[in-house]
Amino acid sequence: MEKHLICLDLDGTLLNDEKHISPFTKRVLQYLKKSGHEIMISTGRPYRASVDYYNAMNMNTPIVNFNGAYIHHPTDNRFPTKHEQFDTRIAYKIYKDISQLDIKNIIAEVKDQVYINNYDQSLFEGFSMGNPEIKYGELDQLLPESPTSLLIQAE
Repeated sequence: MEKHLICLDLDGTLLNDEKHISPFTKRVLQYLKKSGHEIMISTGRPYRASVDYYNAMNMNTPIVNFNGAYIHHPTDNRFPTKHEQFDTRIAYKIYKDISQLDIKNIIAEVKDQVYINNYDQSLFEGFSMGNPEIKYGELDQLLPESPTSLLIQAE
């Protein structure tokens, strides 16, 4: 039998509406793994918001996060990590230019750290998945390094 790499998104693919992996899906994926296929997660979510599913499926493959901006292997430190980040100058220019418009908020993430320009409880709930360090304030002063992602929340 020919082996395949099966890459799964989380929301709307691996997970049901309750954000769980159904028993049926688990059985199918376990069967595929026993048949010699490799299963991995490939998602737009950060690692902290996908690691529980990775562990629940007893995966031993790399994981793709932030739509490919962060790729690493949680159980094999020999696997070369890929972490694509915004150029700091571009990120600060976006922040500066956007902050002059009618923008509600700007959120930056560096791997599993979250930086939010303006405190917003609803954003806190959405970005607190996986217990990240969350800081609030001017992003050009908060960011310790170039961000992995930028999210602009308009009105």
